[in-house]
Amino acid sequence: MLFEALVNSLEAAIILFNKKAVITFINKTGEEFVGKGSKELIGRRFKELFPEEKVVSRLIKKTISEGRSFSGREVDINIGRTANVDFNLSPFFLDGENEGSLLSLRENIAIAEREDYSFDSLVYLLGSIAHEIKNPLGGIKGAAQLLRDKVKDKNSTEYISLIVRETDRLNSVLQDYLTISRKPVLHQVNIHEVIEKAISIMNIPLKNGKIPIHRLYDPSLPRVSGDEGKLLQVFLNIIKNAIEAMPRGGRLSITTKPSSEYVMQRGKIRRWAVTSIEDTGKGIPQDELQKIFLPFYTKKKRGTGLGLALSKKIIKDHNGFIKVESPHQANRGTTFQIYIPFEE
Repeated sequence: MLFEALVNSLEAAIILFNKKAVITFINKTGEEFVGKGSKELIGRRFKELFPEEKVVSRLIKKTISEGRSFSGREVDINIGRTANVDFNLSPFFLDGENEGSLLSLRENIAIAEREDYSFDSLVYLLGSIAHEIKNPLGGIKGAAQLLRDKVKDKNSTEYISLIVRETDRLNSVLQDYLTISRKPVLHQVNIHEVIEKAISIMNIPLKNGKIPIHRLYDPSLPRVSGDEGKLLQVFLNIIKNAIEAMPRGGRLSITTKPSSEYVMQRGKIRRWAVTSIEDTGKGIPQDELQKIFLPFYTKKKRGTGLGLALSKKIIKDHNGFIKVESPHQANRGTTFQIYIPFEE
């Protein structure tokens, strides 16, 4: 139906109730918002599905019985998780008769989510600039190497070697931008192999920092749908951060398991492979947790503030997401949970 197609294309969650406050229709955005499919929702009351949410349930009844509209801005509601929403409840009239109520919800996305669009544009720009710089940089390195072979003065040789090292460093940064700016090529990936490769690359810093690794892998975990090179970069970024959070040593724990929840995403029921990376460092203050994924936000003296932002983008491009928990208590550390969909 044209009407249903139009409503399903809306960014707002739309839920229709009959006179008995029973759900008779929910659009695709609504399914994603509440994390349940229409078959599970239609025919049930809102208060049955979300017994902890008293405000909306009460207003649904008032809208039906009194024929009045209600709205709220930046209201926290409990739908199994706390969501901050703007909502509108209005009577639903058909042929002049009040046949129920219509609930419209729009979630207020956190600042880190609102920055995604701008960041995607920024990454594209960085990739374009990196592409333009990379070739001349290679020419500079080649010329410096030829010059070093011909110069016999020791001081001059050291300066030329410095040029070569710095061009290598810049080339590495540019390569990261070029890698990030391209979309992932998805195929079947063994997540444990990617994690182990990241650990082997970070082996020297781990040993120097005297940080033992505790692995708890689920051997039955199915393969995920991913781009191995990009996922490797995510694990390297997060493991590197974990090591830097434990300058006096500690323990790194890496766990894999299937997600306990099934969630509706883009019209499909999805389940994820969850990789938890936990350190025993000093943790992250609560007021910083919402900022750590923002581009260029960093507390490190030599940090670029791009590592976590780029990691978030990579996982988002994989149709997954990252959660972070940090109690900010002595030796409680920080836990990053990386959700990646299983291969369909």
